[in-house]
Amino acid sequence: MSCEICGRNSCTKSFHSVEAQQDFDGLADSIKDRAKEIIAYRIDRLQGHYHGDNYYIKLDDIMRTINDYD
Repeated sequence: MSCEICGRNSCTKSFHSVEAQQDFDGLADSIKDRAKEIIAYRIDRLQGHYHGDNYYIKLDDIMRTINDYD
């Protein structure tokens, strides 16, 4: 498994400075948050149907939305 920060096989995140680790964590968190926002937006736009008070969307459509995220 390669290092999250530099990608080298013979490295691990803990080999980098604390500052580099914090910078990476902050950047990674912001990317994850943005990805969640985009995927949630796309899922909200999927067509489904009501059954009683519940709104259903096909699981295949949701999985495709997640897997097609760029």
